[in-house]
Amino acid sequence: MLSKIAGRPVTPFEKVIIILLIIIFLALFYLALDANKYSAQVHVIEGVGKVGVNPTSESLDFGDLSPGTTAVRRVSLENSTGFPIYVAVFRLGNINDLVKMDKNFFTLKGNDKTKIEFTSYMPASAPIDKTYTGRVYIFKVPLLWMWSGSKISV
Repeated sequence: MLSKIAGRPVTPFEKVIIILLIIIFLALFYLALDANKYSAQVHVIEGVGKVGVNPTSESLDFGDLSPGTTAVRRVSLENSTGFPIYVAVFRLGNINDLVKMDKNFFTLKGNDKTKIEFTSYMPASAPIDKTYTGRVYIFKVPLLWMWSGSKISV
């Protein structure tokens, strides 16, 4: 089939390149599917020092904040494998400038746990009754080449 598309026989080198590109595509596709995805939002309310937090664990909902207040949400990560994973956290949307993370690019050792803390600060200049929204993606990339050969929990 490739010979018909190229109009000539495909060389072994070209076949290897095509197979490598397919493997890279499938690996990236798996990483995108495996990512933790959270919706994030915060709503600006009137008043001084008022905070209304939504207790949901499925999203990073900072609830209702009056200007000058702060809310904190945490996401727990656990690496139950014997090898380290590289964690990369990305934020998108208009909430991006209001949310700070304590860590976003780091390595989590095998059989270890950590928490990522997200802090939303509502500036004094925020317009009342506006809702800021966005998405947070947490990608986990296994670092198999760094595996020390220690025991793996099953």
